Amino acid sequence: MLFIVTGASSGIGFAVATSLATRNHDVIAVARNAERLETLKSSSGDRVQIIPADLSTESGRISVVEKAKFTGKVDGIVHAAGSLITPTDYRNLNADKIVADLNIHVTVPIALNNALQNELAGGRILYIDSFSASSLRVGWSGYSIAKAAAQMAARAASEEITESAIIRVFPGAVQTPLVESVLSSQQSSPTRDIFKKMKSNGTIIEPDVIGEYIADILVTATDQQLEERETWDFNNPNDRAF
Repeated sequence: MLFIVTGASSGIGFAVATSLATRNHDVIAVARNAERLETLKSSSGDRVQIIPADLSTESGRISVVEKAKFTGKVDGIVHAAGSLITPTDYRNLNADKIVADLNIHVTVPIALNNALQNELAGGRILYIDSFSASSLRVGWSGYSIAKAAAQMAARAASEEITESAIIRVFPGAVQTPLVESVLSSQQSSPTRDIFKKMKSNGTIIEPDVIGEYIADILVTATDQQLEERETWDFNNPNDRAF
């Protein structure tokens, strides 16, 4: 089986790509950080093809589409590419930064899905969702805005893309660059305090754990299980033990 994983240079994307390759599936790994992609390829072997590309640009997206079309059938795509949205007060939100974040979180998955609709027919399209899309945290307006728009785009895809299975995964708190930036911040905030408490009691999950979970869904979940669940919540025992 062949999967495309965006945002594959770190965090959840890196973990998903690694898990799929370990299971002897082929992966097209996409990210801007070429050095980290080389690290992924070195650790995962010939199963991984890398594309250093900025998906916020048309040329970056074209490079992925051309590679996928050359390869042929794509069994799934994982939209794990994101942007580092630093928590900030609403009054400090920057319009240009919001547009850039929306491009990565919303426009890029739409563009790739539409360009690869024939290659993805019968395959699985997976989104990394977040409860921040509907539950606003003080100081996280920018992140919540981007994730809310991304969630609606994923829900729209679920309704209107009938030839592929749409999967939305809620991973919960994961040790990603975003979470690390909050934990290392010198500025006190309710979110930082919550994350520090979660870190101390071990409830912030390591990316490789979520990577295994997502790979399980992509590879082993039946079509019926995908039809029965609109979303997959890692912290829900029923969803985790599918």
